[in-house]
Amino acid sequence: MASSPTNVSANKSLEVLDEFRYNEALDNFGAGKRIRPMTLDDIKTLVEWKLRHGKFRPTLMKLVSSNDPDVAQDVIKQALEIYDEKADTVATLDVLTRLRGIGPATASLLLAVHDASRVIFFADEAFWWLCCSGKQSPIKYNAKEYRMLCSEVDDLRNRLAVKASDIEKVAYVLMKQSHDAAPVKKEKESALSTATAPAKKRKAVSKESKKVDDAIKEQPSLRRSKRVKS
Repeated sequence: MASSPTNVSANKSLEVLDEFRYNEALDNFGAGKRIRPMTLDDIKTLVEWKLRHGKFRPTLMKLVSSNDPDVAQDVIKQALEIYDEKADTVATLDVLTRLRGIGPATASLLLAVHDASRVIFFADEAFWWLCCSGKQSPIKYNAKEYRMLCSEVDDLRNRLAVKASDIEKVAYVLMKQSHDAAPVKKEKESALSTATAPAKKRKAVSKESKKVDDAIKEQPSLRRSKRVKS
């Protein structure tokens, strides 16, 4: 039965959406797995997840739902072929945004569930934390900004051996805490190291770092407050 495109809150529960975003989608579409191709229904579920965690836009789901299922699946296939061949996230997003209702941020989400280790979801919190020194500056959601975000993420991934999805979660926690959440480079590394290091190696961590660690452990039950812009 088709769900109402204008009443996202009446559809799936937050628990179900988070389970799909952080577990089921990765199991089905993750790098090295890809048990089955992503369908339009999968895309709609991820869009619903994004809407529930950000600013609700009543017409967006209707627009996404207007895509032809076969065309949507073919676009996903074309995008992944480009990504697998060139590892070019921006070029891949260019293909994904051919779908109605799919902008760069949502396109990055579709790609992120296919490679959670390397691809960052273009979330407000991640961009603010990594590219705006923690300030909630306006975001244009363009290719230039996403390249900036990817560059920062790649730097942290390579030096700290963490996943892009870990960075996304830590960014959310720190940005949610307060406008004063420490954005400087050393504290980025400290938070990520604490959140991903084995428990036996953690010594005298700060209260903030413990909150980050707890948030990572609690995924996917983590809840997001309303964001300034999604």
